[in-house]
Amino acid sequence: MQKQIRGKIRLRAVGLEKNIENVRQKGNLVKGLIRINYPLVGVSLRETSPFGIPKLSRRMEFCKMWNVAFEGKSFFALYDNHNCITGQYYLGLRQWKESVCRFLVDKVHAFSSKDVVNQYLEKTPILPSDKSKVICISPLETVTFIPDIILARCSPEQAMLLLWPYSYSTGEIVSGETGTAMCISLVVKPYLNKKPSFSIGDPGGRYLSGLSEQEIMVSIPFQLFDLMLETLQSRLEEWKV
Repeated sequence: MQKQIRGKIRLRAVGLEKNIENVRQKGNLVKGLIRINYPLVGVSLRETSPFGIPKLSRRMEFCKMWNVAFEGKSFFALYDNHNCITGQYYLGLRQWKESVCRFLVDKVHAFSSKDVVNQYLEKTPILPSDKSKVICISPLETVTFIPDIILARCSPEQAMLLLWPYSYSTGEIVSGETGTAMCISLVVKPYLNKKPSFSIGDPGGRYLSGLSEQEIMVSIPFQLFDLMLETLQSRLEEWKV
């Protein structure tokens, strides 16, 4: 019986490794097709620490963590790694407090008043508290887990090409945002609604994530990744005419 159980565990491990290798290969294919300068980045929201990648060694904003991954590093982050109190709230890692409201109005000047912040929060989704205790972030080319969200740092034209397969296949318009935190537009909403998104940024997130004046960011839920790649491979030249 124990031998059978060990055999099943080994088979699952082999299957997972094959799936992960497929993700790496597909990430490289998409990067090459669109000619993106940076690796695609995978983000996984988990309840337990993963095997095989290190814990982030310092505190920083969630959007700054993406920049670390765009530079080629893989890691996971826990609550004590997050340096943005509003980001912690959006990720379901802390309760809302008046101090957070004062932070947005008085310190970072993101909003003009407490009343405006409250109006903003009425429309702001947050993650359930059990979904982001452990956040894994890695370039797809070296990923060791199956991501929930795939992020791309790219030009507006590259963003259009990455997102058009969704509209081509579903008839739905892809919505993007500014005026809200990038972590909401690129992780929280796509994770919850399973739809792609893009962000031209917010006054903090653009700079912390390292974007140049010519770049924006795109988010693709992993469930849509194969569809995006297959459609790009078959239609890319037509769309670029």
